[in-house]
Amino acid sequence: MKKRTLITIIVCLAALLAGVVFYFLKREPEKRKYKVKKTELVTLKKNIEVKIHRYTTDLYALDTADLASGVKKLSEIYPEYLIRKDVWKDEMMMKSLKDYLTDPLMREIYDDVLNVFPNLDEQEAELTEALSYYKHYFPNAEIPDFYALVPGLDFEMPSVFAYDNNIYIYLDQYLGTDNKKYQQIAIPIYVRERCDKKYLAIDCFKKALVYKYLPEKTLVTLLDNMIYEGKKLYFTELMFPNRTENDIIGYSQDKYSWAEQYQPEIWNYLIEKQLLFSKDSDSKRKFIEEAPFTKPFSNVSPGRIGTFIGWKIVQGYMENNPDISLDEMLQNTDSQEILTKSNYKPLKTKHL
Repeated sequence: MKKRTLITIIVCLAALLAGVVFYFLKREPEKRKYKVKKTELVTLKKNIEVKIHRYTTDLYALDTADLASGVKKLSEIYPEYLIRKDVWKDEMMMKSLKDYLTDPLMREIYDDVLNVFPNLDEQEAELTEALSYYKHYFPNAEIPDFYALVPGLDFEMPSVFAYDNNIYIYLDQYLGTDNKKYQQIAIPIYVRERCDKKYLAIDCFKKALVYKYLPEKTLVTLLDNMIYEGKKLYFTELMFPNRTENDIIGYSQDKYSWAEQYQPEIWNYLIEKQLLFSKDSDSKRKFIEEAPFTKPFSNVSPGRIGTFIGWKIVQGYMENNPDISLDEMLQNTDSQEILTKSNYKPLKTKHL
């Protein structure tokens, strides 16, 4: 009797252990399929020097009693996109600049920026690390220059954007979710959630660098938009293998867990409603664009759920087609082919 009881206990413990191992393997969101050798990264990093030039800091250091001479000097340092070479001769522009530098609200915003970013050492280090992965995947790529600006809470513009080989960063869009000025100008919480400095380096890739490798194509269907957004996230995750997937997409852990858990129901909904090949702009608005949640589902669902599904499709495509390079995937404009070869079939869990 004792022997049988002991065997039963051993079997139960083995089953329990197997179940625990399976659970953690299944739920691991940070697993990466591609590894870059540390020795290569060290070598690549030696040839990368990142400096985020603080344009606004240099502006505030100017003597407002003699702006023209100071602006002339800055025009010789900074790209013309930021400051025209002869702008110091324009009296109206000098007056506008003086108004900007002496505006009390702008000064408050700038002080907030200095409080959150007394320096940019952390961001420069993370960008250097990410750019070493970038050079692994794109050996001939030119390292961009980075410029930090404080335009005054201009949320009509993206927080990061590229022009030529320069990347421009609006530091006042990374002051933290609970920043009082965000609340005063009624920035929605689902937008403020990503106004944190931990997203700055990620956004430099997801919102700027990736566009160098995405071919121009009119996005017609919802699937086109899903795959397009998924490509951006896949590109970014390879550059930040030590960051969590919820950071890459910009979800809280709860929202990411919801999206993971209910993938089958979301996918079934898209299939049943025949939305994948819909050309209706309303579908894009519901599933791709910013929103507090995805309207067809509960209000605890994250917005941009179509972006999440598109990312999972792209991940599946790359995992199942190891001969396809990152660049080849980004250049592929056939959304149907990517879907078919991804073998994307999320397993059913439970009802929403």
